[in-house]
Amino acid sequence: MYNKGLSQHRFKQNPLEKKFAQAWEKINTALTTQKPDGHGTLDYMLAGNTNDPRGEVTPRDRQVAATVIQWLGSPIGEAFVKHVLGIKR
Repeated sequence: MYNKGLSQHRFKQNPLEKKFAQAWEKINTALTTQKPDGHGTLDYMLAGNTNDPRGEVTPRDRQVAATVIQWLGSPIGEAFVKHVLGIKR
């Protein structure tokens, strides 16, 4: 993975974390984004001009973003998402 979070060792015991990480990787990998400029979602999110990313994303930015996205698939992250969406457990 190009957008690798800090806790990928948890994928086997938490398959939803793996799904979140894989989906994030997919929308941030130039070959799968199918955008003509080769930039992914994170490139646009962190660009000085969100219509024209110019390589502002650092490896640390990618690691932090991937870690947070993966966390959303963890039991605690899933509870957070459900709370935000108003979904009862």
